[in-house]
Amino acid sequence: MKLVLALFLAMALAGCVSDGRSLRPGDAAEAVRADMGNPALVVPLPDGGQAWFYPRGRVGRQTFRAELGPDGKLRKVEQVLDEQHFEQVIPFKTTREELLRMLGPPVYEGRGSLKKKEAIWEYTYFWYGQQPWLARFGIDDQGRVTGWIFISEMGGPSGRM
Repeated sequence: MKLVLALFLAMALAGCVSDGRSLRPGDAAEAVRADMGNPALVVPLPDGGQAWFYPRGRVGRQTFRAELGPDGKLRKVEQVLDEQHFEQVIPFKTTREELLRMLGPPVYEGRGSLKKKEAIWEYTYFWYGQQPWLARFGIDDQGRVTGWIFISEMGGPSGRM
């Protein structure tokens, strides 16, 4: 019985994934990979560094972004699917590439209506860490974010910013 319990505990711990809290700026890329695993997406940064993205949580409602400098050292790890990061997106200025560098991979990519023909990227998140919401971004043919809408998945209020 103890062996079965020990095996179950080992499997449960192996299934746990880190959110990077134990990492510190200056840690090597190998330490990030050892702690958080292989990233779901790696995006090059303009300065030669990289952003590694780790979608986590229930239904991908959290995405952790580990930012590494050109030297391969960790700058920071942060959860990017929240109001603070969404506010950095500027309609008709922010590009598709910048959105990807900021928020990581969307949970859904599609097309808008026949008239608009814009791309739609959706991210699921917890509004102020509590309620399930959907952030939907429109991207035009020139690769610029045209706007966004936030939708409550519990039937509560929603709004356009």
